Amino acid sequence: MRACHGATPASVVTHPSPPASHHISKHMLQHHPQAEMILAMAIGDKAIRAAVIDRANCVSALPPRYCPLHADVTDIVNALRAVIAAAGNVDAVGIILPSPAAAASASTGGTYSAALAALQECELRAKLACALPLRVIHYSNAVLLGEVHAGAAQGRRRAAAVIIGHGGVDSAMIIDGQLLCDPLGAPAAIVRIADRPCRVGRVADELCGQALLARMPDVHSLAELEARARTGDFRCQRLWTDFGLDLAETLQTWQADLLPDRIVLGGPIAGALPLFREVLGDLPVVAASLPDAALVGAAALFA
Repeated sequence: MRACHGATPASVVTHPSPPASHHISKHMLQHHPQAEMILAMAIGDKAIRAAVIDRANCVSALPPRYCPLHADVTDIVNALRAVIAAAGNVDAVGIILPSPAAAASASTGGTYSAALAALQECELRAKLACALPLRVIHYSNAVLLGEVHAGAAQGRRRAAAVIIGHGGVDSAMIIDGQLLCDPLGAPAAIVRIADRPCRVGRVADELCGQALLARMPDVHSLAELEARARTGDFRCQRLWTDFGLDLAETLQTWQADLLPDRIVLGGPIAGALPLFREVLGDLPVVAASLPDAALVGAAALFA
């Protein structure tokens, strides 16, 4: 399978003065020669998704690599090595780790969530012993970097992403090409939207996909919820409106802290944005535009 996101690559490596209160991810400050073919790998809770991406952002997907049930770090590293070997002639490797919120939600049903929680960039580098240039990035950062590089946030100086998944909510922020990260490379504390208050709990619990479906027990998937709203089901339309109002309230305080000029909404609800866009008011929210944003983001580390 080959999909081309035909956008002109733009360097994401710049050196503005970082905000005093934030740690800036070190991997964004490193320099590598431009690579022609990059192997991007996303470590999920059941499999490793991978693709070879060229400088024109054309994505050639590789078959997913599944790990054994209850895989440990060694199993994951061996799976990564197998993907690298299967990819053939590539110039660099970008690895996407699950973001903290995703790793936490994985513990409810994933096959190797404990190993994912333990996995860190330094450990991966040491255990893989890869001769190719290798970079590691967290998932939400990778999604945003991909959208800045070749998607819905191109040309934006202060871009943010909010990724609403089935079991959690992730976020990321980039200013003048620099991701705002904590010392381990995950999104900085001020960027993390998951633990902010919402309704009667946290954003991660109240705005995730499963929380949305819990409000409508006779609907079995987000796709069904979206389809029924688009075909005139008033209850589903109302649910999306209520969701949008809750999201707007959350984003207003978050935006006041970070001042993004573009907020990219990702995850399985992104396609439903037109159903609640009006109630978001003047918040600069757009839907993610790349189906492989995280993989493109991992490749953009070498742009």
